[in-house]
Amino acid sequence: MNRFKIGDILVITTATEKQNVGKVGTVTDITDGDYYTLDCLPNYAYKENCVDYASGADLIRETRRGRFDQEGYDAMHDRHHTPQVLCRAAVGYALHEDTSKLVSDAAANLWPWNKDFWKPKDHLRNLVRAGALIAAAIDRLQKED
Repeated sequence: MNRFKIGDILVITTATEKQNVGKVGTVTDITDGDYYTLDCLPNYAYKENCVDYASGADLIRETRRGRFDQEGYDAMHDRHHTPQVLCRAAVGYALHEDTSKLVSDAAANLWPWNKDFWKPKDHLRNLVRAGALIAAAIDRLQKED
């Protein structure tokens, strides 16, 4: 039986291609019993002992990197937002999955930007987004000093 399943988010821990170690991706295919293909490197398959579940810090780091690489939200962009605004957005994502409709509605109301940009997902991804926004707020605070 496979340890991981399609949809799991993994980090590459060992690879012949050293530049691939530390990359995070979602399992898209499982072949030959224990070889896993990740969306971040679709041309490679990794044995089960070469990957592991990604930590929260891995997921947050990759989300921040994705904001830079795919969306252009870099440190210059973040300078247009105060740390408090970034934290407010983070709290909205962190609270969104609460079972209370009152709390979920309040979470959406915390969103400081245009509602078109409010795109909550599942609980894990919301927490990762919250963490990335907190990391952005920390970066802003460090640059203010």
